[in-house]
Parts: sequence; C-alpha cells; structure tokens
Amino acid sequence: MTQGNGLVLGNSFEAMVQRSQKGQVFLRKGRGFSLSELKKAGLDVDAAKKMHLMIDPRRHTIYDFNVDKLSKLAIENRAMLKKPVATERAGSVDEEAEKVEAVEAAE
Repeated sequence: MTQGNGLVLGNSFEAMVQRSQKGQVFLRKGRGFSLSELKKAGLDVDAAKKMHLMIDPRRHTIYDFNVDKLSKLAIENRAMLKKPVATERAGSVDEEAEKVEAVEAAE
C-alpha cells in the first residue's frame, strides 16, 4: 500500500485505517482489524487469534484493503485453520466386512 509520496505503508499483519485532515485522506497503522472486516474475509475471532492478528472490537469500519489482506492471509494459512476431523477407528470397516463374510459362510 502506498501513500501519495510513494512510501509503502504497513505489512500484511497490520490493519490500516483512514483519517482525513483538511480534505485530504491519509492512511495510518490501526490498532487491529475490525470484527466486520474479519467476517467479510471469512474468518472468525478464533482463527484470527491463531494467526496472531490484532483485533479491535471498537472499530466498526470495513476497509477493502484490510479485507484483501485478511483474505490472502486466510488462503495462505488455510491448513493451519482447519480443525481436525474426528474419524472412526481404522479397523472398524474391516471388522464389519469380516462379520458379514462369517455370517454368509455359516448360512
């Protein structure tokens, strides 16, 4: 993200906010991402905390550049955010098949 003078502002983990002064709009580093930005990017608070992102619950604004940052981070860290799925025992299907074969053989 660049400002009018060509300076690059913020890294991918910093939320940026806009402020205006005498009709000009400036960007500055914010305290954290708003809950609305997290929701629009498809993240929840737990996922953001796992990614070590700062959250500012007092902010209600949604800036597209922050949502874009969050979306890119979510895609990069998708594997980390996935919850482990509870699976059945590995042998349960084989045991069921053996029981069916034993019943058929007995008949």
